[in-house]
Amino acid sequence: MKPRSIRCLKFFLTLFNITCIFFSLVLMTICVINMRNRKAHPEQQSTLSRGVLSFLLTLSLGLVLSAILGCIGALRENVKILYVFAGFFIFLVSVEAVATVGSAVLNTWAGGGSELRVHFYKNSTVEDEGGHAFWDQLQSENQCCGVDGPQDYAILNREIPSSCCARAHPLREGGARRHHHASCLSAKSYYTAGCEETLRQKKSFKGKMFITTGVVFLLLEIMCIILAIWMARKIRSERRRLQQNLQAHFET
Repeated sequence: MKPRSIRCLKFFLTLFNITCIFFSLVLMTICVINMRNRKAHPEQQSTLSRGVLSFLLTLSLGLVLSAILGCIGALRENVKILYVFAGFFIFLVSVEAVATVGSAVLNTWAGGGSELRVHFYKNSTVEDEGGHAFWDQLQSENQCCGVDGPQDYAILNREIPSSCCARAHPLREGGARRHHHASCLSAKSYYTAGCEETLRQKKSFKGKMFITTGVVFLLLEIMCIILAIWMARKIRSERRRLQQNLQAHFET
C-alpha cells in the first residue's frame, strides 16, 4: 500500500491544479468577452489594452495546459512529468511576477495624462461629429460630465449636452428628449463628476484587481510547484526504498 503522505500530496496537487484550470478558464472567458466588446467599440481600445488582454489570454492558455500536465503527473505518479510541470510553473510564475510588478509601476506612472482634456477642448472648438459621438457615449456610460465637471461647458459658453443627463440621453431625438434635457438643466440634475476623475478611479480599480488576481495566481502556482517537487522526491525515495528492500530480500 502506498504511503499516506504520497496519497495526500496526490490529492492536494490534483485539487490545486483543477483550481488553476477553473480560474484560468474564467480568466480566458473574461478576456474573450472584453475583446469582443472592444471590437464593437474600436475607438475605446488602445494598444496597451489590446496587449494586456492578449497577454492574459496567452497566460491563461499556458496555465490550463500546464495544470493538465500537473494532473497527469500527479495521478500517474510520474516523476519526470512532475518535474517538467514544476519547470513550466516556475517559468509562468517568473512571467507573472514581472507582469504584476510592471502593472503596478505603470499604473502609478501613467496616472495623470492630459489626453482627455486636449480631446475635450479640441472637440469643443472644432465641429467634429465623431468627437461629439465619442463624448456623448463616454459621458453617458461613465455617468460623468466634462473633464473636471459640468463647469467645463460653462467656461466654453456651451450648453451642457443631453449625454450628461441620465433621463434625456437614452431617448431618441425629438420633443421628449428636448423636454427632459431642459428639465435636467433647470433642475441641475445632470452629472456633477468629471470624466477624468471617474476614468482614473476605474483605471485604478482595474489595476488593483489585476494585481490582486496576479498575487492569488502566484500563491496558487507556488503551492503547486512545492507540492509537485515534494511529491516527486517522495515517490523517488519510496521507490528507492522498495528497491533496496527487494534487493535485500533476494540477497537473503
